[in-house]
Amino acid sequence: MSDQIEVNGNIYSWGSIIIKLDGVRFYGFTAVSYGDKRERVKQYGMGKAQAPRGRSRGKYTVDVTKIKGPVRSVQDLREALAAKSENGKSYGDVEMEVIVQFVETGEKPMNVQIQRCVWASNAASYSEGPDGLEEEFELDAMRILRNGLTLFDSQAA
Repeated sequence: MSDQIEVNGNIYSWGSIIIKLDGVRFYGFTAVSYGDKRERVKQYGMGKAQAPRGRSRGKYTVDVTKIKGPVRSVQDLREALAAKSENGKSYGDVEMEVIVQFVETGEKPMNVQIQRCVWASNAASYSEGPDGLEEEFELDAMRILRNGLTLFDSQAA
């Protein structure tokens, strides 16, 4: 199936994105990035062709998910996660799901689930200027589903 022809229609843009962290919609984030891959190795053997005989099933890995946004929004998420921890302070062990949705009139909705995330790191850099203060944090995830589809062999999961 091919993609659709677009004539004078809206395409996905930053304003089309909805981000939900731990089930709660956030409005202030200014950047999100994520990725996954399935690393496979080719198996070679003897023969004049010197072509691969096959490949491994591979190893599925998820890149670090990075989110950037206003200091207050990041701190609100930290506090919400910490409240779910045993001692009410440790936000780094609480698992959450990140949902990134793309919604635009005339377009098929896209739903990305970044599953079993835990907080991995914090980064902040502030400088003089007119912009509001922002922080970036990284999440360690176990898997990513795009509209329910998986890069890994989901029969075994």
